[in-house]
Amino acid sequence: MNDPFAPLGGGSSRAPKKKDDGWRCVAPVPDDAPPPPEAHPSLGKPSGRWFYADAEGRLLGLTNRFDAADGSKQFRPSTLWERQRGHRREWRWEAWPAPRPLYGLDRLAERPKAPVVVTEGEKAADAAGRLLPGRVVVTSPNGSKSASKADWSPLAGRRVVIWPDADAPGAAYAEEVARLAAEAGASSVAVLAPPEGAAEGWDAADAEAEGWTTARVEELIASARSAAPRTASVVSLADARAEKDKKRSKKPKGGDGEESGSGGRQRRPAQRDQLMSLCTFVDLWHDEAGECYATFPVNGHRESWSLSSKAFRRWLSVRSYEETGLAPGGQALDDTLRVLEARAYSEGPERVPCLRVGEMGGRAYVDLVDTAWRSVEIDGEGWRVVDRTPVAFVRSGQMRPLDEPEPGYGIEELRRFVNTDREEDFVLLVSWLVVALRSRGPYPVLVFSGEQGTGKSTISRLVRSLVDPNAAPIRAVPKDDRDLVIGAVNSHVIALDNLSSVPAWLSDALCRLSTGGGFATRALTTDRDENVMQAMRPIALNGIPSLTERPDLASRAVTVRLRPITEAERRTEQEFWDDWSTTAPRILGALFDALSTGLRRLPSVKLDRSPRMADFARFATACEPGFGFEAGAFLAAYQSNPADTNETTFEADPVAVAIRDLIRADYPTGWNGTPTELLAALNLRTGESIKRLKLWPPTAASLGNRVDRLAPVLRAQGFTVERRHSGTRTISIGPTLRT
Repeated sequence: MNDPFAPLGGGSSRAPKKKDDGWRCVAPVPDDAPPPPEAHPSLGKPSGRWFYADAEGRLLGLTNRFDAADGSKQFRPSTLWERQRGHRREWRWEAWPAPRPLYGLDRLAERPKAPVVVTEGEKAADAAGRLLPGRVVVTSPNGSKSASKADWSPLAGRRVVIWPDADAPGAAYAEEVARLAAEAGASSVAVLAPPEGAAEGWDAADAEAEGWTTARVEELIASARSAAPRTASVVSLADARAEKDKKRSKKPKGGDGEESGSGGRQRRPAQRDQLMSLCTFVDLWHDEAGECYATFPVNGHRESWSLSSKAFRRWLSVRSYEETGLAPGGQALDDTLRVLEARAYSEGPERVPCLRVGEMGGRAYVDLVDTAWRSVEIDGEGWRVVDRTPVAFVRSGQMRPLDEPEPGYGIEELRRFVNTDREEDFVLLVSWLVVALRSRGPYPVLVFSGEQGTGKSTISRLVRSLVDPNAAPIRAVPKDDRDLVIGAVNSHVIALDNLSSVPAWLSDALCRLSTGGGFATRALTTDRDENVMQAMRPIALNGIPSLTERPDLASRAVTVRLRPITEAERRTEQEFWDDWSTTAPRILGALFDALSTGLRRLPSVKLDRSPRMADFARFATACEPGFGFEAGAFLAAYQSNPADTNETTFEADPVAVAIRDLIRADYPTGWNGTPTELLAALNLRTGESIKRLKLWPPTAASLGNRVDRLAPVLRAQGFTVERRHSGTRTISIGPTLRT
């Protein structure tokens, strides 16, 4: 590929003025600057424009594409220039002076830990960004031959994969960028090979046009081969250093007491060997997914950390400083960690890492996350604080200590802190709390609802502090599944605050987390590894509107309604939390009492009918005496809770309401027909404003799927729903026959 910024014949492009002419390129572009030109003097309006921005999102300049009538294409940059004398400003069809900025600096700044993909050209960068939402995509300006004129320093410490065009210039570009990225300090550099049979010049934009999925692109990324940083200049430098060290080792020295037998100074052991000697007592192990861990003694207790965590790197660095007086170099640390990881995976046993909670041998354990690494052991006889546990507790940097529980108090201590609307809501709340302290799910989704001023955020923080204190106890809605999974990896409880709605993707993801499901995501700090996490987590949500409009989420939810706090009841934040700090240990002790009761009674508890979330219902029933509740109090509260939730879910769904109205008005004995016929009947009775909603099914197939999803809600409203798939697909909906 030729340099797209080579001078055009007949164009008006000018070379940058000399410094003594008083002109300089202005970047970022000031707010009061004139707008960039809309058209080139000879090439006309560009067919594509790409805006370059700095780390703060401020405009630096543009790249413009021009398509000729003969099918060829040309590129021109446009940058702002200023004459220092007189402050005259003008846009020119010229590139920035070297070093030139990368395309995508703003995205690099927004996601400082994301791996980076480097493409050849802005169009390919945009396409790759859409195909790889988990990565940051950048490119260099001015074509494949100008890579050395760009500033690659923003890639320092990043994991980089280069995706060049499938041609000879692309291969040369990849080799040059690999060298520049390595020299800039990239932590790893790999080069992507085009798929077999790819056309000449094939790139990310072609992959997108061919319908490639993110999963398929990630597979291609995973096949990228590491580009050794020992390119020509680096090899010569490394060889020169090796030769220098070799000569130095032969040169006789003495006088410092570290002499070899020949009179020369004995060289120090390599830092990696020193670090490995500090790890002789470290217990190495791995989990089912291959993540590697280390367990080691610290100040009289034992800690377990992931080998890839900052905590373990910090511990190893501190140990090195304590033993040698020197902090280890980054390369020595990386080499040591790779060796330890290999040993943990190939030689170490497989264990189950436990985050905050764990169970073994019929006993439950809860990590207090204190500096002594103590935990609470709970069995059918009671609970106690212990120094050592048989489970492998691991921690994340966001976890915070639990209050040390105090025995001898009841759950009634909690009542003055929660303004529940009904007694049934209090029963459900404490039942959710005790189940959330177990490592076994499924877990219901706890939803706090109420108008403004009912303290939803406060009670969410309070609930989180009783089960899984965190540096950020309540959080905003994550951007996607991946961010939600990262939160689940690093904490036991997911608490989302002030939701205005629950989009479909989030509802589905929360359902999977509640009852257990697989999430596949790229392993953190790697380029090609994939983590498949089978996770179940307690979830708490709060918001003013109904958050359980989707039936699948509603069936997994426990809704606790809060009443407004009166002026007589309202306290200052300081008063509230001071009171809570004194009372929380007592409430936690009461929860552990109930948990002990549940573990003792669970084998003997049998439910006459198993509701949805039957495991939750059975264990909460087993815990009733521990709370002082009457027998059957939980099931009565739990069975009444879905009725209100189903009514809210039903009224919020326009399709469910339309089906109800259709049956009652026109088909009192029931309706039977194909999805196409049902959609036509519903469309005749439904106003245009409703049919324009995104919730309204546009096709018969989508209506059929919607009826499957709404079937539980319709049955709760007194309708029978059947779908038959033999021959012609039909739907039958009718009123439930009551005897």
